[in-house]
Amino acid sequence: MENRKKLYPLKFRPICLDHPWGEEKIALADLGVEDSVVAEGWLEENSIGEIMETYLERVTGESVYGYYGRQFPVAVKFLDIKGSMPVHVHPDDETAGQRYDSLGGKEMWYVAEAGDDAVIYLGFNHDVSARELYDSCMDGTVKSIMNVIRPKKGDVLEIRPGMVHSAEGHLKILAVKEASELPFRLHDSYENDRESVGEHLAEAMDFIIYDAYSENQAVVRRAMNAEDTGIAVKLMESPEFDASLMNLKEAVHSVSEHETGYILYIGMEGEASVQVPVTAPDGKKGMEEYRLRKGDAMLIPAEVTDFFIVPTDRDTVLMEVIAGKRDETDGYINPDTEPFLEGEDYEGLEDEETEEKDQAEAAGIDGPQGRHNMKWS
Repeated sequence: MENRKKLYPLKFRPICLDHPWGEEKIALADLGVEDSVVAEGWLEENSIGEIMETYLERVTGESVYGYYGRQFPVAVKFLDIKGSMPVHVHPDDETAGQRYDSLGGKEMWYVAEAGDDAVIYLGFNHDVSARELYDSCMDGTVKSIMNVIRPKKGDVLEIRPGMVHSAEGHLKILAVKEASELPFRLHDSYENDRESVGEHLAEAMDFIIYDAYSENQAVVRRAMNAEDTGIAVKLMESPEFDASLMNLKEAVHSVSEHETGYILYIGMEGEASVQVPVTAPDGKKGMEEYRLRKGDAMLIPAEVTDFFIVPTDRDTVLMEVIAGKRDETDGYINPDTEPFLEGEDYEGLEDEETEEKDQAEAAGIDGPQGRHNMKWS
C-alpha cells in the first residue's frame, strides 16, 4: 500500500483589501482571483485552489466533494466598516450557476463590534415594486426604503440570496459566505456611476426579494452565553454551511471513525492550540501543534479525524463552520407512488414482494432489504 503523506490543519495568509468604506480582510477564499495561500507546513505557498486540485475529497470529504467538486465551498472575510458600504445583492445558486457558472450568495454576518452609529440595511421597509427600486437606486435614495437594523455585538444575520443589503458606521463583521464573488452594486455613496448601477440593476431585477422585511427572514440574535463552555452554540444552519460559536474554557477532543467532512475554525478572541496525534517512523507517539489566533482561519481537512483544541488564553472564542446537510432527492421519483400499477401483470412479482415483506416482518425487520428502501446520503 502506498504510504501517502497525511494532510494537516491548514492556516492561511490573510489578503487585505482597502475600500472607501473600510478594510476587507479575506481569511480564506477559493475564488480564482483572490485565492488564499497556506501559511505554514509542507504545503506552504500552495493556494487553496491548488490543494483542492491535488487532494480532492481528502480535503472536504466525499459528500462535499461529490456536490461541489474541486471548488472549496466557503469563504471567510472580516469586514472593518468605517464608512458606507455599497447597497448590493447576491444571486441564488440556480441563477449564479446558469448565468455565471458560479455558486450563489448565501451569507452570514456575525457582528463582532458595533459603534453607536452602526446601521445595517437589510431588505425593505415595505413591499416595493421594481420601478420604485430602480428609481430610488438611480437617484441615490434607496436607503430610505430599506429596513434599518441597529446592530449589537453578537447579532447574527442570515443574508439570503436576493436580499438587498448594506452597512455603515463603525462595525466589525465576520462574514461567512458561499465561495462566490458576485455582488451586484445597486448604489454606491462613493461613486456616481449611473451606467454601472443600471447594468447591475438590469441583471439583478429578476432575483431580488421585493417583499417587506420580517425578522424571521434573516436575523437570529444569539449573543454568546458566558456559561457555555466548550460547547458549540448553533448560530446558523443551512444547506450551504452550518456555523456555531465556541466559548473555549477547556480542551475539546474531536474524533470520528471516518471522513465526515471539513471543519473550519476562525479565531474570534484569544488563542488556541490545535493538536494532532502522530506516530513517528520509530513508533513513538506525539503531538503536532498548530496555533490559531484572533483573525486566523484554519481548515481541518476531512482526513484529519482525531485532534484536540486547547485554549491558551483565558477568553478564547472560536467560530466553527462545517458543511451543511443537503437532502438531494430525485425529482422524477415520487416516494409515495405504489411500486406496482393496478391491473398490470408483473408475472408474480407482486406475490414475491408480499412474501418478502411477510418474511421480513416475521423476522423483526422493517421491510425487504435491498429493494425499494435504498437511501442515498
